[in-house]
Amino acid sequence: MKIGIIGDIHEDIVALKNAFGILEKAGCDEVICLGDIVGYKVNTYYYLDTRSAHECIAMVRANCSTVVIGNNDLYQVKKIPKYKGGIDFPDNWYELDFFERKAWSDNRVFLYEDVQLNALMTAQDNAYLETLPEFAVRDFKGHQVLFSHFAYPDLNGVKTCFPQMAEEYHQHLAFIDRHGCKTGFSGHMHFEGVSICNEERIERNPFGKYKLSDELQWLYGPCIARCQFNNGLLIFDPDQFGIEAVPLLFT
Repeated sequence: MKIGIIGDIHEDIVALKNAFGILEKAGCDEVICLGDIVGYKVNTYYYLDTRSAHECIAMVRANCSTVVIGNNDLYQVKKIPKYKGGIDFPDNWYELDFFERKAWSDNRVFLYEDVQLNALMTAQDNAYLETLPEFAVRDFKGHQVLFSHFAYPDLNGVKTCFPQMAEEYHQHLAFIDRHGCKTGFSGHMHFEGVSICNEERIERNPFGKYKLSDELQWLYGPCIARCQFNNGLLIFDPDQFGIEAVPLLFT
């Protein structure tokens, strides 16, 4: 059994099609999407002429068995998350103008519209994104696995901080454990390979194959979108309990 794991697509339909081609050739039984299907930042991504939020959503809907919402998806549908990362958003958050929100947030959260284009979506696309959960738990051959865009308490990645030490992710490891899981997967970090975090350390591994342990652990991997980071995807093998980080190499 093989499970493809993709995330941080950011409207890059060219890279997404390539990713699904790789996953099909690898014989993946299903595909999980870790969110940020939409969200094109003009200062980050390289494919303005080919970006397509609508096509990316359609492809994810047609091919992914489980999908969770990301911070950019939340922004595009103007939805305040349940898991706010300790940020007490006002109920009228999206009714405030950019400068009001900037002053209130004091650089603690992403504001988006200074660098991000509006996603070109249908009403059905918008409704689909609104229904996506903030995390999901799946069972694969007796392995309970939790999927989220980022790490509890900021499950969706709305905050501007990216912690770098293992102890800063103890709350997320506890969240994984509370939901009956020993393994969690996330995206958001656009990591070039696969990082494996336990209670003591973060192992930052390049693209390649790795055997997983049976200890409590959280993994985060690469983005699909073409940007300044080498893009890629993950393939999880529950039978061998291993992970492979596969590069897309800007294709």
